Amino acid sequence: MLIKNLIILALCVFPAFSAPSPLIKVQKAREPIAGRHIVILKESASRQANIDPFDASSITHKWDIINGFAGSFSEAEVEALKSNPDVLSIEEDGLVYTQATVAQ
Repeated sequence: MLIKNLIILALCVFPAFSAPSPLIKVQKAREPIAGRHIVILKESASRQANIDPFDASSITHKWDIINGFAGSFSEAEVEALKSNPDVLSIEEDGLVYTQATVAQ
């Protein structure tokens, strides 16, 4: 747990010493699931290197079609992701509904 916290702290602190970059804004879901987020990485970023700092049980999805992952993250972890230069976007995970009309 200590190593995980140190890694998260490093992810927050080290970007401060590099070129300034704006924090990524978390996109809001209409019906969010508390604590769950979808993270999309830049094409050049290593998904595994960005997943490694997290507890394996917190990652719920990894995709091959896009460079990203989803999971349950604490507020501190989301803050670290927002300043991570490999992250392209972060969105709240949420409920989505479909509606179809059938003509007979």
